[in-house]
Amino acid sequence: MVVRLEETYPYLLRDEFRGAKFYQLSFGNITTEDLVSQAMSYLTHWEPDFIIVQSGLADCKPEAFTEAQKAIINRLPGRFLGQMKKYVYHPSLIKRRQIFRVSEQSFRKTLKKFKIVFSKSRIFWLEICAAPSYENERPGILRRVADYNKIIEDVYGDSMVKLQEKVLQVDGLNADNVHWRANGHRLAADMLIDRIGPKYDMHGIRGRANG
Repeated sequence: MVVRLEETYPYLLRDEFRGAKFYQLSFGNITTEDLVSQAMSYLTHWEPDFIIVQSGLADCKPEAFTEAQKAIINRLPGRFLGQMKKYVYHPSLIKRRQIFRVSEQSFRKTLKKFKIVFSKSRIFWLEICAAPSYENERPGILRRVADYNKIIEDVYGDSMVKLQEKVLQVDGLNADNVHWRANGHRLAADMLIDRIGPKYDMHGIRGRANG
């Protein structure tokens, strides 16, 4: 199901807080370290009032091969590449190997570092979400999601925005079991508005970043 850009939660927030300055940084399927490194490289001078981060799924996905092994596979000649690619994301091999793309220790370290760098900002970190049926495609993912969400909560406390159960209740995930439908985005926006709105009137907001 296609979600229009104006239906995504960053745009819904823009519509709600029209007097605020926004900066959005978006990448697909990259680790949290790679994502927040962009913000830490270019935005530390800004000191926004609020930072909203949605990241962690790429870190916690169980894998059949390491990133280095996948890079070698991608360099194989065409006919061999075609044969090997079917194994890269094969559920039975993922279930057997359970390789970490990013260890729990490294994930925790990244979250703490980001919190220190943007110590003057209120950081809201969105809970990692995945539908139960994603377990069929990525065996072990639900346990990993729970473990990595626990790390987010350990580091950010009540600044973690707990979405998983609510998103599932409104059937807010697409058929791929991880990306949000329009109602999932609306839910996230409403929860963030509830958090942000009472803390600052629009004249008090200097700006906010989204990752």
